[in-house]
Amino acid sequence: MIRKNDSRYIVQCKQRRAFKVGVQVVREMFGVMTADHADGVVIVTSGMFTQEALNFANGKPIDLVDGPQLLELVRNVQTKPQTQPGRRPVPTASQPAPKSPRKCPRCGSELTIREARRGPNTGEKFWGCSAFPSCRYTEKVISHNS
Repeated sequence: MIRKNDSRYIVQCKQRRAFKVGVQVVREMFGVMTADHADGVVIVTSGMFTQEALNFANGKPIDLVDGPQLLELVRNVQTKPQTQPGRRPVPTASQPAPKSPRKCPRCGSELTIREARRGPNTGEKFWGCSAFPSCRYTEKVISHNS
């Protein structure tokens, strides 16, 4: 169980020799979440989830993190610029400095640009709340080149 602000999440990590985590694991964790009155579930695997597991989780407070997403999260943590307390990181050439941080209208946390990994908007960029998964606010990125 992890806590973020006033929310409680159940987290389960799965190393799968068969490489796929099935719907049974996702259903069981949904049941545990309901019984424990948790706000959500995060299931992390070094492998993949079956389509049936993805379908079951869709629309529920269940976050499924597969191997490629986990690797990306680890790489993002490893490549974040180190800062001293009270100082902002120096932007790199590939990451221009924002004029001012965008704030989430729901919770006040900073918004960050993300890329949809699944669903009808796969590959598209969007603004997402940095407090995810406790806040799921998103908005489209408006391109100034169009």
